[in-house]
Amino acid sequence: MGTRKSMKLPIIITFIMIIIIIYLFATLQQDKVECEKTTTYDNGVKLTENITSIVDSNSISNIHLVKRITLPERFLRDDTYKNSVKYSLENTLDYLGKKVKYTTTTDSVVVTIDISKDELVLLDNIDFDGDDDLGIEIDTSTVSGDVITLKVGDKYTTGELMKKLKNNSYVCR
Repeated sequence: MGTRKSMKLPIIITFIMIIIIIYLFATLQQDKVECEKTTTYDNGVKLTENITSIVDSNSISNIHLVKRITLPERFLRDDTYKNSVKYSLENTLDYLGKKVKYTTTTDSVVVTIDISKDELVLLDNIDFDGDDDLGIEIDTSTVSGDVITLKVGDKYTTGELMKKLKNNSYVCR
């Protein structure tokens, strides 16, 4: 009978240690990389890309991307230009399905992408040319050297991802 009483203390200590370990894993903070890039084109169009990536165990586990295309006053007289930009983006981002949302404001088109599976996003792939007309070009090539590809599951540490984005003119915090 004496051994049963002496076993209570080690069992209680082990139980408390297990609870502490579970608590530490549950509150473990994942690393977040937030970067932004703003580009103003010759025709006055302004493109802002905000990307927030969650890096967990040295791989990307979530990407939240917001692309805001702000049109100058001369392209806002009617909705033709905004609808054209939105249509071009919808055709390009159709592969993401319900993971992409489009919002049209009075002066801009906003695209919000939130992915957490093996989907791929392209950064810095939109170009506007022409001074008097709104010509939009969207590079959809994943092997192009002109675009940045990020995929959920890509192996990056927080520092490596920040360095990659900073080398491509993004401002990170």
